[in-house]
Parts: sequence; structure tokens; C-alpha cells
Amino acid sequence: MSPKLTAYSTQMQYLNQLYALSKRNVIVRYKHSVIGFLWGFLKPLIYLLIFIVIFSAQFTSVNNYVLYATSGILFWFFFSNITAQGIQSIIGSSGIIKSINIPALLFPLAEVISELFNLVLALIVYFIIMHWFGMHYTLHLLWLIPILFIFALFTYSVTLILAALNVYFRDVGILWNTIQPAIFYLTPIAYTESLIPDKFKFIIQANPIYYYIKLFRFPLYEAAAPEMMLLLKCSVLSTGLFMLSLLLFNRLKNQFITAI
Repeated sequence: MSPKLTAYSTQMQYLNQLYALSKRNVIVRYKHSVIGFLWGFLKPLIYLLIFIVIFSAQFTSVNNYVLYATSGILFWFFFSNITAQGIQSIIGSSGIIKSINIPALLFPLAEVISELFNLVLALIVYFIIMHWFGMHYTLHLLWLIPILFIFALFTYSVTLILAALNVYFRDVGILWNTIQPAIFYLTPIAYTESLIPDKFKFIIQANPIYYYIKLFRFPLYEAAAPEMMLLLKCSVLSTGLFMLSLLLFNRLKNQFITAI
């Protein structure tokens, strides 16, 4: 077999493995579930109801607070679910890694793909429900595709780093679950950026999730195209972090089998 055919065969094998892993994640998640994928929307909905009860009276100046909050909640949980599950993906698949020739980076990637599937289904429900709250269906919604891609790349990069480090230092998983709520509240999801005192804005702006949530709100909340400089900034951040995560992951992966 020629080198080109060998490389093609290997790539197809990896794609099949990735598909099988992603399918497994979806099936396991919804196995014996009564409402299935709707759980992906139910959790953000519960948070939204809490925000409405606690914050909506305080943010009367915000036009359509329900739409504002929901446009951030969905994508926060996309990031949160992937990192929380992906950080354990290599350790949890130690038996497969030891017995089958499969690239370890496929396990975090499978978490991203399965969560993308959940998000798309949740977005369908979102579009139906949010129409009642004044959401406008415009061509600007197509911006969700590139924005979601660069956010998924950023999320995958974070997950790769966390999953690799967690193989050697199990405290990483515990620490990440501890600081996630802090990152959530440091992201303007339930509140508006205008409420942040100027002296503390640098803290919010140091949080990269802040910029991605801001991007998503352009097509979903403002029914407008995103700011090109913001889109470029997020694209550069995602690409740079992805390259860094691959470098770190490749340096650590050779000792995974012995470490897990």
C-alpha cells in the first residue's frame, strides 16, 4: 500500500473512532432518559427562571432581559459541560487507551462533538421559545456558525490542557470544578456590563469567556452582525490557545499509559 493510501486509511480509522466515541457519549447521556435531549435545555431554563426571579426587577433598563440572559446561559453551559466532562475523558477511558491504538486527543474532542449535538438541539427549542419573547429571525443568525466554531475551538483547547494535566495531577479536576462557579459569576450573563464599577472592569475583561458571550449576543440578542475586531480577537485567541494546547498535550501524551 502506498504511503498516501496508508495515511488516508489511518485518517478514516481515526474519524470512525471519533464518530464511535461521540455516539457513545450521546447514547450514555440519554440512556433510560424520559425527556432525552431536552435536559440540555432544562438546566439553562432553571437558571433563567432563577435570574428572572432575582435579577429582572433590578435590570428594568435592560431591553428584553429574558432574551439577554438566555443568549449567554446556553453557551456558558456548553463550555461548562465540555470542560467538566472532558477533563476526566482520558482517565475515564484508560481501558480503551491501553487496549486500542487510538489518539488520546480524540476523547476530549468527542466530548466537544457530542455537546455540539446537544447544543444544536437546545438551540432549536431556544429559537421556538425565544420567538415569544421578541426574538427576531434575521440572516444575522448565520453568524452563529463561525462564532460557534471558534468558541468550540477555544473550549476544546481548554479541555485538552485540563485533561492532559489531570492525568498527572488529579487536583486539576477538583480545582476546575471549584473555580467554575467563580468564572460564571465573573461573566456578564445574568447582569449587564454597565453595572460593573470601572475599577473592577479589568477583572471581567481578563475573563476570555466574556468576549465570546459578547459575540453570541450580537446575532441572538441584538439581531446584528458582530463587531469585526471582536470577532478577530476571539479568532486569534482560539487559534493561539489551540496551538499551545496541542504543544502541551503532545509533550505529555507519551506517558499517559503509565500515569493512568
